[in-house]
Amino acid sequence: MATTIVEGFSISHAAILDGATGAELANGDIYGVREGSVELDMDSYDNTGDDVVLSTWYWFNFATITVQAGYVPFSLLATLSGTTLVSSGVAPADYYTLPLWDTASLNTTTRPMLVRVPSKDSAGVTRNLDIVLYKVQFQPFSFDGPSYKNGLLLNYVGKALVSSVSETGAALGGGARAVGKLVSKP
Repeated sequence: MATTIVEGFSISHAAILDGATGAELANGDIYGVREGSVELDMDSYDNTGDDVVLSTWYWFNFATITVQAGYVPFSLLATLSGTTLVSSGVAPADYYTLPLWDTASLNTTTRPMLVRVPSKDSAGVTRNLDIVLYKVQFQPFSFDGPSYKNGLLLNYVGKALVSSVSETGAALGGGARAVGKLVSKP
């Protein structure tokens, strides 16, 4: 029987979700993830009086999601950048083109996202820890490299914004707002 205490290891999967069913978009997989992070942007205010801190107020603004991958998925880049993928020719002489950093890739539609971390619980039962982000606004993608042994790396960076709806578009209920959710599952 699984427990509610889990230990995460590494990113095994990252994907853009379809926004309706929670399933990945066709070609929504960020293939070949090398590393990533989810970092909360937060701050605090100390309420002082009589030369002491009487209380502290905390708040957060958004979470920054960063994923680096070793493959260039043309279909996914077209989806995230709001541009059109063009293909021409017949295999094996087919080719694909995609605008590189045009103005259409600025301020694109927000999308839900999943980051999966293999984990195990405190009893040693293997689980997946999913970080589901409800509303991610992506920056234009960028590259590192190409460099010797590391090759060409593709960087995805976005802000996970506060949302009143889940990854499937369902209201969170009770006026709740959140950046996302954590899910531990077999």
